[in-house]
Amino acid sequence: MRYVPTPDETVERLKKQAKKLQRSGAGKHAELLNRVAKQAGYDHWHHVVKCNENAQAVAQVRSIRDECESIIGAELRGEAKGAVTKDGPACPPFALFSTGIGDAWLLEPNEHLAMCLVWQGKRQPITLRDEPDRIEVEWDGEYELLGDFFRVDTGHPEIGERAVGGYPIEDVRKLLDRAKSTVSKITDVIGQWDVVDITDEVVTRFVKKGWPEQEVLDLKAQGYRYSPGRDTLLSPIVSSDDEDF
Repeated sequence: MRYVPTPDETVERLKKQAKKLQRSGAGKHAELLNRVAKQAGYDHWHHVVKCNENAQAVAQVRSIRDECESIIGAELRGEAKGAVTKDGPACPPFALFSTGIGDAWLLEPNEHLAMCLVWQGKRQPITLRDEPDRIEVEWDGEYELLGDFFRVDTGHPEIGERAVGGYPIEDVRKLLDRAKSTVSKITDVIGQWDVVDITDEVVTRFVKKGWPEQEVLDLKAQGYRYSPGRDTLLSPIVSSDDEDF
């Protein structure tokens, strides 16, 4: 399919032309949409729609590149900053953040994918390509948030697999929560994706919140774990294999 630059304004103009013709009794709405589309140089109305989606995808790619450059610039200035890209036809929202201590990342929140933008003060390539109907990102690897640590498993030769401390993890969790789809949020809750073991620090945290220390220790003995993202203790997941019949 040939792609004609088609902004939203063009789509609205053609729709108005079709409605005007319909009011004059020139035919059915669907037929008139195809007519005005062909008069404007398109194959049919669906061609207009696909070209408009492509224009939105191109604009989305440019927006993501701009956000990446902004985060990279912030990190090179030693600033901690976060952002969430806009949702669009080419891809769901991404989360980006700079740490202020030399690193910056682009994250895909639903599949837990990561691309390093800055590593130890050195700018990294933005491996982002725009296709006619989608965005292709060459992700470095996968990430997870474990307590106060940002853990990555990447193919990046300098990074590899490691858990990094000192990042603004609470702010990153908020960014990811804004960017995640509803389905992903539900899956995380059911699967307890971000839970960690109850450590002495977690016990102290809940005691300060007013919990009896022995109650927290009893829950730990029962297999409860701590969810930093929700700041709560979660019971162990029970599968059908664990049930007694």
